Amino acid sequence: MRKILIILLIVTAGQGAYAQVKGFVGLKGGGHLSTAYIEHTIYNTFMNTGFIPGYQGGLMLKLFTNRSSTSFLNAGLQSGLAYEQKGWKQTFATDEPTYHIKMSYLNFPVEAMAYAGKGNTKFFFTLGMFTEWLVNVEKDPDPDPDNMGTGVEFYTYEENRDRTFGYGVRLSLGVQHEFPFGAIHLDGFISYSVSSLMKTEDLDNRLPDLSNHYLAGFTVAYMIPFGKMDF
Repeated sequence: MRKILIILLIVTAGQGAYAQVKGFVGLKGGGHLSTAYIEHTIYNTFMNTGFIPGYQGGLMLKLFTNRSSTSFLNAGLQSGLAYEQKGWKQTFATDEPTYHIKMSYLNFPVEAMAYAGKGNTKFFFTLGMFTEWLVNVEKDPDPDPDNMGTGVEFYTYEENRDRTFGYGVRLSLGVQHEFPFGAIHLDGFISYSVSSLMKTEDLDNRLPDLSNHYLAGFTVAYMIPFGKMDF
């Protein structure tokens, strides 16, 4: 009897929560340009880094809370799980070929969302943090140190030295429209990895202690709704 009561309480609470939210879950994908900020706190670092194209795709979850009757802005939450590819290129003033590195991560964002709009169209802004775990690295052969140019330095990710776990911040601006067959989400975003990808513990070492990914791109998602809240 006690087990039955507990189950009934859980179901009742779940139905109440289900009726007080409007959520969407679905698939997302998109593209971006990424590069890396690589510097040393004490020494000058002589590297010419640039952007490379990348992509991301995975799951998206959005939760909209009760709409306020006194404000046109309302709150929500955006999260998900994605496979994200980023990296950078280094160019040289000599005939040395451009060096490319691509690093693929599993990315878990948690973002606060502010949204506005009535009816099926919502405009939103998100700001939050993400954690990431490195799952793959693709990189060109190291350049010839005698052919990089006078004073030019070269640093890259080393699997036996550097970090696989990272974290950072992400913000986005976009629009969502709900159709009878589901909702379409479109946003533009920027993100910055606060944690350095290269691991250095001694500032006397010329290995850069600042090595941070940053990128800008867009996301498209198709989502199906759940919850009964009218928002």
